[in-house]
Amino acid sequence: MLDFASLATVAIVGLSMRGDRPSNQVARYLQGQGFEIIPLNPSATEILGQPCYPELAAVPQGKAIDLVAVFRRSAAVLPVAREAVERGARVLWLPEGVVDQRAAALARKAGLTVVMDRCLKKAYKAWLADGNKEVYDVLIIGAGPAGLTAGMYAARSGLRTGVFEGIIPGGAVVSTALIENYPGFAEPIAGAELMLRFLAQAQRFGVDLITENVLQTGLRGHLKRVETAEKVRYARAVIIAGGAKARRLGVPGEERFTGRGVSYCATCDGALFRDKKVVVVGGGNAAVEEALYLTRLAAEVVLIHRRDQLRAVKLLQERAFAEPKLRFSWDTVVEEIGGNQAVELVRVRNVKTGVITEIPCDGVFVYIGYSPALEYLAGQVAKTPEGYIAVDATMATNVPGVFACGDIRNTPLRQVATAVGDGAIAAAAVDKYLVFRQ
Repeated sequence: MLDFASLATVAIVGLSMRGDRPSNQVARYLQGQGFEIIPLNPSATEILGQPCYPELAAVPQGKAIDLVAVFRRSAAVLPVAREAVERGARVLWLPEGVVDQRAAALARKAGLTVVMDRCLKKAYKAWLADGNKEVYDVLIIGAGPAGLTAGMYAARSGLRTGVFEGIIPGGAVVSTALIENYPGFAEPIAGAELMLRFLAQAQRFGVDLITENVLQTGLRGHLKRVETAEKVRYARAVIIAGGAKARRLGVPGEERFTGRGVSYCATCDGALFRDKKVVVVGGGNAAVEEALYLTRLAAEVVLIHRRDQLRAVKLLQERAFAEPKLRFSWDTVVEEIGGNQAVELVRVRNVKTGVITEIPCDGVFVYIGYSPALEYLAGQVAKTPEGYIAVDATMATNVPGVFACGDIRNTPLRQVATAVGDGAIAAAAVDKYLVFRQ
């Protein structure tokens, strides 16, 4: 059976303007299912709200054509088949009562799939009704604050919503010991506890939590495909909320003391080190910004950088060098993070001399970059030069029906509060997208 999910555009040769004709009925049905319809009729300039062209050759070259359906007599099919081959179509479809073996042979030789004497509408309905297929209104990849918020808003709008999370719902937030700056919570709350509340609220509105790792996606078609090791699922829209993980140092003690002195978010955890000594690892904008932020809380901040000069912009460097509570350890890398129940020191090595020393401290903040989780996308969406998913103000990507929110997108701040806002915007945009395509 033809995999309709991979098809996005359908050119209908002989599309009638009359609503009682089969070509018009099929076109309206497919348009309602999310396909882009390209009308072809020399007697019209617009059908079903779309520009109408006299023939396939007149369709702009930049517009991809996946399937060509020919609502004409069998004797008129061969020239259309030649045009379909020239335009790079993938499927040639002849409706009930239309058969042309010469046209079929020509199309197949060029690599097209050919279906003859079969109703396109009935075939698509049969494909949808396949018992092994699950079709959602929206599938969300990632169950952090952005993904769960998007799921809650989408399900509350009546959309069948599934949220993928391979391990533990909550994303990176669950590793945050205490969150003190999320609005509405006068007292600090553990990150894991906050995310459990997010999940419970989302599930109350009917979100399906799918505890499977996403391996591959197919995002171009009118139905998006999301594959895991267990199953393939389809959706009319997809929200990517997989987040971005702070890069680790990969040194002894880092994993052990994460949440007990090792942090990747000064805004989240800085207040826990008030009047204490902390180190910041990194030399870019984020490292310098967070080091400056920490000087407002900690008694002393040491910035450890593997080079002899910062990579941050000049303005940040000037502020850093003017800050009396901030000092620098140049040409230095962290070799180990030590302590008993919590961080007590870092062992560092000078990359030029090889000398190893210890810096006593109460906390370590690591800012050596982030790594957005994009492996399952295989380059299907546009990215920023930094490697994040590029979106517009509605969280829409460059692929119709695909949205991205939270830390995985181009955002100036990665916080629970901003992720929540992103998720709400993305879900609202999906709702409008789906209504528009009905």
